[in-house]
Amino acid sequence: MRSTHAASRKPTGSHTPHSDARGRQAVEITGLTKRFGRATVLDSVDLTVEPGEIHALVGQNGSGKSTLIKILSGVHTADAGRIRVGGRVLSSPVQPGDLREHDLAFVHQDLGLVDDLSVVENVRVGQYRPGRVSRRIDWAQERRLAEETFARLNVSLPMDTRLGSLPAGQRAVVAIARAVQGRQPGTGCIVFDESTQSLPRETLPEFYDILRAIARSGTGILIVSHRLDEVMSLADRVTVLRDGKAAAEGVPVADLTEAALSRLILGRELASGRIGTVVDPDAVKPEIALDISGLTGATLGEIDLRIHGGEVIGITGAGDCGLEEVEHILGGTSRVCGGRLTVGTREFTLPVRDREALHEAGLAVIPQHRMQDGLAADVSALANVTLPRVTRRGRLFLGRTWQHDEFRKAVATFGITPALPNSPVASFSGGNQQKLLLSKWLLNSPQVLVACEPTQAVDVGARLDILRALRAAANEGTAVVIVSIEVQDLAAVCDRVLVLRSDRAPLEISGDVTAESITKATYA
Repeated sequence: MRSTHAASRKPTGSHTPHSDARGRQAVEITGLTKRFGRATVLDSVDLTVEPGEIHALVGQNGSGKSTLIKILSGVHTADAGRIRVGGRVLSSPVQPGDLREHDLAFVHQDLGLVDDLSVVENVRVGQYRPGRVSRRIDWAQERRLAEETFARLNVSLPMDTRLGSLPAGQRAVVAIARAVQGRQPGTGCIVFDESTQSLPRETLPEFYDILRAIARSGTGILIVSHRLDEVMSLADRVTVLRDGKAAAEGVPVADLTEAALSRLILGRELASGRIGTVVDPDAVKPEIALDISGLTGATLGEIDLRIHGGEVIGITGAGDCGLEEVEHILGGTSRVCGGRLTVGTREFTLPVRDREALHEAGLAVIPQHRMQDGLAADVSALANVTLPRVTRRGRLFLGRTWQHDEFRKAVATFGITPALPNSPVASFSGGNQQKLLLSKWLLNSPQVLVACEPTQAVDVGARLDILRALRAAANEGTAVVIVSIEVQDLAAVCDRVLVLRSDRAPLEISGDVTAESITKATYA
């Protein structure tokens, strides 16, 4: 990929919205309404994306953003309202063929890529041009078409490389290339639905540069994001949903501050600063809860770290420092690692062969990918939350009273909505899914809790709830480890932060734990 030194702030005049020759909006949504039973999740919402504009759609989890995107992509059918793309009305429900015909494309949070396929296969899937008679795919032609698309993005990638071998930033570019291929430059709209949530911070400037270049060509861009700094630096205008209604529609970002945008999203002021005290002396235990000695991984350099009960410790890093390996090593799912791990009084040699023994020792890991590794989407919220204690509780007779008691405690502690124990996890918003996952393990009263990207893809309100819950767990005596690239989260709640560096020994920050000090250590 090309190198970039773009600033994080939006360049002046980099993608000024403009109307096309016919004066048509890229996307025009009018009076969009959707009900599920008696609940109205979208209530007469209007939203307009101009050609050449980057328009942000924000709101708390459960505000209606996901429902709007699902209607736009054809997953749900609207009960009322109209959608126009390039001046033409979309059918209801939206059909897959309509999306292609109207030049409407999507890049979702998981990017929708297949690791075992090559770059060219991921870009061209669904767009192959087989021979009329033989129906055989001309791979030379497919590579040429894919290369032409990447050239429009000013990016060069090896076409036959297995996608799973590429770093996260290049994988994201493949997803963008698939969205822009075949379209006439300057037409239609591309929707980026939380597409940057799992990307390393250092890859974001280049990702943003590509989006700006697409917008400058005249294509409209709609981004759905929980990252307010991203919205402020990237978007031209923003629409805010709150409780299914548009609390603000098409407000110029230049007229807002991040604090003002938070108020629009929450309907109230957002608390700022640190959450809890730094190393509460009444909560910290003299015993070592977690002792990490000589821990190494495939790319992870040697780590030595001791954590007391009652402490909140952050682990972060950039590039190929091995940060993503920490979850799998501590959780016992990595086989490419070494060192020793002591949880309380129980010592383990890495790699850990018995994950159940880790749980019995009191170590719980909250995975980064909640729906892939942490929750069962089609199973009830009650069953998900109580699962770790079923064996202990149900040796003779399982019963249900304790499960409902635990679910009510989770609802009261985390503010989970809706408070419906029998609803499948998939029906909850992302922020409430994350709260369910936290409850699942915090109700186990772990000695050590490792939370990996705990605020990923949650809104500003849910983020505060989650960070407070982690601090509260520490105040109860749990040793909390937060593995995250979100420096603002680490600065808000951590007592110490260990910064992993790919070519040097880790650097520990204590005392003056701020976003600035963490960032400086990460990129120094």
